[in-house]
Amino acid sequence: MTCACGAPMIRRGSKFKNTFWWGCTTWPKCNITAQEHPDGSLMSYPASKEVQQLRRTAHDLMVQVFGKWEDRGSKARMYAWLSHRTKEGHIGKATKEELELVIKLLEQELYVSK
Repeated sequence: MTCACGAPMIRRGSKFKNTFWWGCTTWPKCNITAQEHPDGSLMSYPASKEVQQLRRTAHDLMVQVFGKWEDRGSKARMYAWLSHRTKEGHIGKATKEELELVIKLLEQELYVSK
């Protein structure tokens, strides 16, 4: 896999769980990472700390608007909503610009619902 900076990425084991992630080989110069599902598929595209924070913010807002991931129907509603606002329909694969738009729309949704 190639990092956004152009350098190769390396697969690493997590210190805390039996999971893996990808990191740029130029770290600490470049801090872009990508998480991996237990089956080895990418959970998210490689992203800077800034984009990772936007993903966390978007996810937290999604939970406030649609309910917890485990709640009946929440997961389907979240993905359906995202599929109309991002290219890939997934927070972990959204661009910085898509995340900024998603956050803005979710914040508006929360404001209107109050």
